[in-house]
Amino acid sequence: MLKKTVSVFMAILMAVSCFALTASSANEASETVKEYVIDNPYENIKWDEWKAYKTQLHCHTNASDGFMNIHEFVQAYYDMNYDIVALTDHGTLNRGWNVAPDIVPLMRIIKAERTNNNEPINPLTDEEYNGYIKGTAESESRTHENGMLDVPLGNELNMATPFADCHLTGYFAEYGQGLAGVYGDYETPSKGVMENGGISMLSHVGEYVYTDKDSENWVGMPVDDYYATKFARLFMDYAGSSVGMGINSATDAHTRCDRILYDQVLQKTIPNGVVPWSFTFSDSHDKQSVNFAYTMHYMPELTEEAFRNSMVNGELFSITHYSNGVELNGMKEMPNFVEKEVEDSKSYLLDNTPMVTRVTVDEENDTISIEGTNFNEITWVSNTNVILRESNITDGKATLDLHSAELLNEPYLYVRFYITGENGICYSQPFVLNVEGEEFDPVDVPDVVIDLPWFLRKLVTVVDWIFFRFNPIIWIFKYYALGYSVFDRFFNPF
Repeated sequence: MLKKTVSVFMAILMAVSCFALTASSANEASETVKEYVIDNPYENIKWDEWKAYKTQLHCHTNASDGFMNIHEFVQAYYDMNYDIVALTDHGTLNRGWNVAPDIVPLMRIIKAERTNNNEPINPLTDEEYNGYIKGTAESESRTHENGMLDVPLGNELNMATPFADCHLTGYFAEYGQGLAGVYGDYETPSKGVMENGGISMLSHVGEYVYTDKDSENWVGMPVDDYYATKFARLFMDYAGSSVGMGINSATDAHTRCDRILYDQVLQKTIPNGVVPWSFTFSDSHDKQSVNFAYTMHYMPELTEEAFRNSMVNGELFSITHYSNGVELNGMKEMPNFVEKEVEDSKSYLLDNTPMVTRVTVDEENDTISIEGTNFNEITWVSNTNVILRESNITDGKATLDLHSAELLNEPYLYVRFYITGENGICYSQPFVLNVEGEEFDPVDVPDVVIDLPWFLRKLVTVVDWIFFRFNPIIWIFKYYALGYSVFDRFFNPF
């Protein structure tokens, strides 16, 4: 009897112990589950009310180095259903498609083969301009009922830097007309645009990062940390004005690693409270390239203010028809994508380009859901790593569960996605992931990046003051070569 009682007691004791251990393990497991606070860049979009506006942020006419005059340029974009166009000729402020710009003669001479030996720029008349702005101009292919928004004061800065195209595009700022720039100096024009009340975007930085920019040797390679630090510092210093960087331009031949660089930059800026956005653009110089890449801006109305807000707030998606196969830790953007031989740019007017139509963030369940059109695959990226890829999507819907066991890597700092279909890629902006009860690990970004461009800018400034600022020969050069037409501009630096 005593043995039986002891056995029953021991069995009960063991059962209680196992239950306690199980409960303790469950509690420990529940304590390790991260609860995310997800910063959704699309949170303020009213999906059922706002429209997505097709936008070109970087393009050219023969006022600098494009093949089309302004008449041909405006008609091409109008025919291809653009809603917003920012004309960004080199060192040449856009004062309206109906206004002849102050040209930079040196630029047109250097690029004479593109400008058809300096044929007339041919701006629109006021009547023609109003037709395109109001949407009443004739077109054989336009289906959008609205007119086009002419973004004021577009300009590609650092217009004549040697050795590499270290350019950025500025908007809304009375700054940069005729300024030649200094190799690798993105900081000076970014500051100039900000101080003049405008916004700017870094363009095709792969052309600066790699001297052999078209080489396939760099595919999938992380970019030197120097560049990530340099651009992170720039975005932090000019936050709110320097809004982001291009990640895929034109045919992507020389920007194939810019997505990787963008992820490297985010790892430095996000812990410091700054999120630069990502953009795509055609950098078009001729009619064939007009529709290679563009952005789709969600806006409540087609106005300058709404467009600027979408740029600053990242309320847009970036579209491209080209990818040069960036691969890093599983990140291959379009495994089945084949570049098309383009005979006519209108071949890209097919209405089958991937696009996001809704984003829903569920804070309680830590999920991000999207709806879209014309895509069959979605890839989620965090810190240059693919964390999830879903293929064979047929219903236009996809969801990322941040606690899913299917994730290849644990997301950190942010996630972003891109959707792919037979006619292109659509990139999202990053969703910053804050974890309840945790803080981001601090990332030290030097207050000043001391590099060759920093020294060159100092040298040019000193030389300009000592030898050029009061030199009549230099005044004549600035007048005839750079187009400085007002006396006080003679005293501006290069």
